[in-house]
Amino acid sequence: MTRRDLLGAAIPIAAMGDLVPKPDLELIARQIYDKANEIRANLGVPRLEWSAQITECARRQSERKKLLRFPGHEDPEFGSIAERLDRGGVPWKRCAENLFELRGYEDPTNFALVFWWYSAGHQANLVDPTFSRTGVAVSLDSEDRFFVTQIFVDSFEIRLKRGNSVSSKTAGSLRTP
Repeated sequence: MTRRDLLGAAIPIAAMGDLVPKPDLELIARQIYDKANEIRANLGVPRLEWSAQITECARRQSERKKLLRFPGHEDPEFGSIAERLDRGGVPWKRCAENLFELRGYEDPTNFALVFWWYSAGHQANLVDPTFSRTGVAVSLDSEDRFFVTQIFVDSFEIRLKRGNSVSSKTAGSLRTP
């Protein structure tokens, strides 16, 4: 094969760059969920139950992080994780949120979990046995930057009147009667 043949073959391949399929974000979210439960199982902590309602709150947070690029857990319009769960109609007594952002890789699953593992507050959320339900969502921007949100909620199912919230560096809240 000549150099001309090689370059001729490379041009159509380069033009196909836009045809490369984007990652399946729902699959990545499920993989993060599965690996989080694998970590919990290895530590003897009960599995987290997947919640579509919590996942929708996580999806909104990932999308807003992608669009607005605000720092931290506090959404400039919708507030803290506690306020966003209330807005989404999710019953909770305790809640927490882990966030992760990554660019330059095809799949953020392992990176997110390793990052969370080596951050004391994020790890505490990940392995807290009082959390029983979760939702995970992933967004991807035009520069292939992933925005991952995992929300943790306790098993408290009765809706309480809004009480005092206590926030921590890892965006956790406690609802008191």
